[in-house]
Amino acid sequence: MDVGDPRTRHFPIVTGGPEVVLAIVASYLLFVKKIGPTLMKNRPAFELRGPMLVYNSFMVVFNMYFFYEIVRRSDYGRRFLNFKFPERNDYSDEVLHEIHVGFWCFLTRFLDLFDTIFFVLRKKYSQITFLHLYHHTLVPLIGWVCLKIAPQAPVIGLFLTFNTMIHSIMYLYYALAAFGPQVRQYLWWKKYITQLQLLQFATCFCYGVVMAFLQTGFPPGLFWFGFAQNPIFFYQFYQFYRKAYKTNQKLKHN
Repeated sequence: MDVGDPRTRHFPIVTGGPEVVLAIVASYLLFVKKIGPTLMKNRPAFELRGPMLVYNSFMVVFNMYFFYEIVRRSDYGRRFLNFKFPERNDYSDEVLHEIHVGFWCFLTRFLDLFDTIFFVLRKKYSQITFLHLYHHTLVPLIGWVCLKIAPQAPVIGLFLTFNTMIHSIMYLYYALAAFGPQVRQYLWWKKYITQLQLLQFATCFCYGVVMAFLQTGFPPGLFWFGFAQNPIFFYQFYQFYRKAYKTNQKLKHN
């Protein structure tokens, strides 16, 4: 019996079980951990400046569009104050448009996987950290669950507001970095992207605490699984931030 939202039941990848998402994620991990490094072992690193510039530019545009749509559909944040599990019987054009935007946003999370593939082809293996892989494998799975069960949940809208905004800035940084060393002096603001990510998880955690007392109708498993991801991600991003930036500051002072 399919217990998912009837409005997303027919969507590609969302229909049925999570087998397609799991297969994509498993193939991704197999390539970046085994197949890719093996193929590149006796080959020089690819430059890929042109493809990376095109890819990152498109990702900026996609995420800016999603950010605009999510903010508009959330009534500029006012809908985030609604802690009731959304009804599934609204088939109005506006609601269906909102759900379709969420679906396309979900699909771009598979495009996110290409940045790891670029790391492999450029032999930048040090950037393929546990945090990087955890984030890139879990987000598509969470997206599938959300589309399957609660495509209109305000808490998902809050997360995506932060997520699409930060991804717009992050991919802009990567697009500029693709121009090479001549623009490096203008990319001093990378650490602030991580600070925004920390703010995202802290805000969503606080929102989740409030939601734990005020929410009605949310499946407990879905709620607590989503809630737990915020401190997990915060801890991992903070460890990365401390290692990448705090350590560098100490080395400069010494």
